[in-house]
Amino acid sequence: MHEKDNLPVIVGVGQVVDHWDGQDAEKAPHPLAMIRAGMDLAIEDTGSSNIGAAIDCAAFIRTFPDSLREPVIPFGTIGNLPQAVLAKTDLAPRRVIYSAVGGDQPQAMVNELAASLASGECEVAIIAGGEVIGAMKAAMKHGHRLDWSDDTDGPVEDRGKGEPLLSRYELTNGLGMPPQTYAAQEQAWRARHGLSTAEWRELASKMFSRFSQVAAANEYAQFPSALSAEFLATPSRENYPMCDPLLKWHVAQDAVNQSAALVMTTVGKARELGIPEEKQIFLHGHADIKDALVSQRPDLSRSAAIELALEQALTASGLESSDIAHRDLYSCFPIVPMLAAEVLGLDPLEDQLTVTGGLPFFGGPGNNYSMHAIASMVETLRKDRDAYGLVLANGGFISKESVGIYSAAAPTTWAPVSSEAGQAKIADRPEIALINEDCEAEVEAYTVIHGRDGPTSAYVIARNENGRVIARIDTQDANSGSVLAESEDLVGKKVSIVHRDGVNFVSGLARA
Repeated sequence: MHEKDNLPVIVGVGQVVDHWDGQDAEKAPHPLAMIRAGMDLAIEDTGSSNIGAAIDCAAFIRTFPDSLREPVIPFGTIGNLPQAVLAKTDLAPRRVIYSAVGGDQPQAMVNELAASLASGECEVAIIAGGEVIGAMKAAMKHGHRLDWSDDTDGPVEDRGKGEPLLSRYELTNGLGMPPQTYAAQEQAWRARHGLSTAEWRELASKMFSRFSQVAAANEYAQFPSALSAEFLATPSRENYPMCDPLLKWHVAQDAVNQSAALVMTTVGKARELGIPEEKQIFLHGHADIKDALVSQRPDLSRSAAIELALEQALTASGLESSDIAHRDLYSCFPIVPMLAAEVLGLDPLEDQLTVTGGLPFFGGPGNNYSMHAIASMVETLRKDRDAYGLVLANGGFISKESVGIYSAAAPTTWAPVSSEAGQAKIADRPEIALINEDCEAEVEAYTVIHGRDGPTSAYVIARNENGRVIARIDTQDANSGSVLAESEDLVGKKVSIVHRDGVNFVSGLARA
């Protein structure tokens, strides 16, 4: 046995996109077929005719319908997606995994299975996922009646939906869907940098315009159009306000039909299976860090999880940020790549931050986006063989971060990297008391949520000497709604809060 035979490697990748226009129902992409298509391409990409029979572990990224507390299933239930996908393949893995919820899961699964491969727990693994949210929406719009139901069963290690990403207190007082929760963090970041809403939109839009240019040249992108910074920064019918300061095209677009998969093994097994060395891309340093609930984070304009995960992965690789040539920083909202760029010492308007084009333009296929990022990184590093690439995958509300650093160059040695020390730093932070009573507090973050006809609701996150309070703003109430007149500079202002019927409400600006 050679010294490096147990080094884990990615040896095959595959990506699929379908631009179905919603017209012919018979051409609608099927969720199971989409995932199989990505798997077939990844297996074919290895160049080995024997690898399918050698796959002994198959991991699947939890789909969007299976991630919701109340699943959206207009075309039938797929009771056991992993086994339903495998049923029409020749694969017979002895271990089958269905991941937890979260956009961190593709990279987290690579990190986990790399350890299993290195230890000999498995020999060849395939990781796959895909979404047809675009087809679901198009079919419903056109009145098609599709049948995606499947009752295939079999053993699966089902990781479930995981712990709730928002608490009852947070939900009751205004937090909710990703745009309205991320938007408040965007406002905190904007305030820390002293930017007006217009200045923030200009910065975010210049960054995302560069992302869209990458997507426009990517054959697997769902929305391959280069969009100007001016268009992205300007509210319009095509780029309407969602949750201040976010406009539509600052947000991940989930109406996609995309799948991606990758095959992993070890150097020794790859040689046995006849997989060419030029196919092999190595995982170097990596990390998996979870943050606390949004209301328990000391500074809403920063992310300790992103900072700790990136620092750990670089340290474990023996690299500096300047050693990384290629990056894909998760981009569901502008704040994630902006925060990561800060940690890495990058200029978001000059440095390369994506190899796909990002979630608003390449597409946001549920939890599986970063599988595309990893596949694209593998293809990039096969060509640029002396370079290093970094993938940052993000789940929840900047709640779960997973990082992998890759290269065609093999590490001298490899061992799983423990994230315990970084996780302990999160756990050791003092608990923040949450307030449910009349009070005054200084605003840290906020957002105004828009509907078709203007603002529909709003909320603030604020602090005082007793802790933190989250409170709704009644946009229809003259007194509380008047606070929105200060929304450009609301961070740092004191507001009065009243507690009634179990909910906190902003009653107006506090008197000086």
